[in-house]
Amino acid sequence: MADVKKKSVEHAMQMAMQSQASGQLDEAEKHLRQVLQARPGHPFALHLLGVIAHQVGKTEDAVRLIEQAVRNLPQVGQFHSNLGEMCRILKRLDEAVSHGERAVALDPGSATAHSNLGVACYDCNELEKAEACQQRALAIDPYLPSALNNMGSIRRDLKDKEGAINFYRRVLAVEPRHLESMNNLGAVLTEAERPEEAVEFLLGAVRMNPHYAEAHCNIGNAFLMLEQFDRAAVAFNNTLALRADYPKAYLGLARIYQEQKRFEDAENMVKKALSLAPEMAAAQSLLGGIYAEAGYPEKAELAFAKAVEIKSDLLSAHLGSGQLLMEQGRIEAAEAAFRHALSIDDTNLGARLLLAQVKKVSDGDENMAALIQEADKLDSMLETKAMSLHFALGKCYNDTKQYDLAMPHFLAGCGLKRKRTAYDPDNNDKICRNICDFFSPETMEKLRGEGCSSNLPIFVLGMPRSGTTITEQIIASHPLVHGAGELPDLMILAATPRNDSTEGYPLSLKGITPYELKEMGEKYVLGLRTRNALALYITDKMPANFHCIGLIHLMLPNARIIHVKRNPLDTCLSGFTNLFTKSSQHHSYDLTEMGRYYRNYATLMDHWRKVLPANAFYEVQYEDLVSDHEPQARALLDFCNLPWDPACLDFHRTKRNIRTASVTQVRQPIYTSSVDRWRKYEAHLGPLLEALGDLVPERLG
Repeated sequence: MADVKKKSVEHAMQMAMQSQASGQLDEAEKHLRQVLQARPGHPFALHLLGVIAHQVGKTEDAVRLIEQAVRNLPQVGQFHSNLGEMCRILKRLDEAVSHGERAVALDPGSATAHSNLGVACYDCNELEKAEACQQRALAIDPYLPSALNNMGSIRRDLKDKEGAINFYRRVLAVEPRHLESMNNLGAVLTEAERPEEAVEFLLGAVRMNPHYAEAHCNIGNAFLMLEQFDRAAVAFNNTLALRADYPKAYLGLARIYQEQKRFEDAENMVKKALSLAPEMAAAQSLLGGIYAEAGYPEKAELAFAKAVEIKSDLLSAHLGSGQLLMEQGRIEAAEAAFRHALSIDDTNLGARLLLAQVKKVSDGDENMAALIQEADKLDSMLETKAMSLHFALGKCYNDTKQYDLAMPHFLAGCGLKRKRTAYDPDNNDKICRNICDFFSPETMEKLRGEGCSSNLPIFVLGMPRSGTTITEQIIASHPLVHGAGELPDLMILAATPRNDSTEGYPLSLKGITPYELKEMGEKYVLGLRTRNALALYITDKMPANFHCIGLIHLMLPNARIIHVKRNPLDTCLSGFTNLFTKSSQHHSYDLTEMGRYYRNYATLMDHWRKVLPANAFYEVQYEDLVSDHEPQARALLDFCNLPWDPACLDFHRTKRNIRTASVTQVRQPIYTSSVDRWRKYEAHLGPLLEALGDLVPERLG
């Protein structure tokens, strides 16, 4: 009778194992319950029942079952190995390592036991121990997918991207449908700036498992690198539809909103991520970048510092902090931050590109030599990276007076940027015509007379690279003035649709009333006050506000408006030789389009002179400002109703945040070397000269 019962239990166990192996988990559980009814405490039945509980997502129940199996039969290595793996999943890492060590002691020939222990050590951030465990596993079984996959993750954490890629590919050679390795390979290919390849593997992973949230998020990151923002947004939203608590997906959406200059939305997404993962250093670093771009440098500084506090070797935080230091005029500290980033990762091109920007490059510069060496890889480089390298090399050669070597790099960089830029010069022509038509003398007369009475704002505007930064710096050096830099506020207000309209500025203003214009002015002033609560005046030097001079006059009739002019050729060349932030100055990457944009700007300024009172705005010529500095500075302050202050002559000593392409120039005393700079590049400027036509100064001849 006992033999029959024993055979019945053995048969039930065999049936349970077969059912579990074939995925018939309910059937397997039924057999195991029969075994436990016949033999309460049967350790192998408890163990397998725990494995099944884990398979159906009940890992805590699984741990309790396998712990009971271990108590009943403590000498089975497999029990300890699986129990350790499940403790790891539940973040009970000390127990995971303890059971893993017991497993390999009991069964030193088990590759899986060594691998599971290695993964537990990896989660404890003990990479050296983890790697040793996986090497022992692979010595026993060179094709064990879990060991190969974890070796890939270890190499990835050690910044060995090629090593990681190799291990993940070895997994897929053994097991082509290994989802985790497909996902990991896609993620590291993106990190290695090979996003096109990454997308191929990641799409394969989500085709196999449409509910794989991590793979959807990694697809979003790959599309972000490709600057395919609509596709990236779809991927991140897919992630959140599957897992609403996935912080990295919120960061992805934040980066998209930042690109779109939707800074409040971007901030909200980062804060959502931080509510889920308060110690997420990358989220703090991204928040710092958003605050910096939105014009809140103090908040940005705190966020970058918090990121470094959490993760001392986070490159993005060191680079972001360095850029902020550069904008604050702390040039030596900025350079130190960029060099520290290089000490963390000496292959980081971003740090080298920023080092080229932080100060003038001189002959024999080691960073320039490293950039020239990087140029050997241009043909195989990701386009966005190649584009930045071309601009950096152009600056290096320009600084060292090798102009014929500089211009080919500027042309190549602009060519790559223009290819990726959605800019329609015909549409810019149309916007210019619409502004002139909307702000007609009749409309100006009809809407004038209300407006917000505040005299807080001083607008400094004109073409980008025309001298707006140095002009603002002179004014902001006055103790009664706060320099807020380039603010997006006015352009956002101007373009906000009214009455369900989908039209952009200026058609977005159709039907506006004087009272609504007053409300717009009040809203703008409230935004200014968030930058400084006490200053008598606050400057806004967004150059593109020249589109809105008529609107400013109507909504803020007491605001001061200063228009900065510069030689058209120097202005356009300076714009062409700068790589601006991703979502601005789209007209700047083709010489013909640059000249066409300048003509529209000149047309608009002529229009404002015709429809506005003679004293509506003040005009300063950059060349006069740098050649006859003190009288020009005094005239500026007089227009702003400010008493003279000697600090305005020593503007380069003023400590404030400057977030423009001129950030380093205004940290120097006044100089005239940028006047007639175009002559050094005259042989290359034919398309620009033709596009500018009669706007080219007579002294060209």
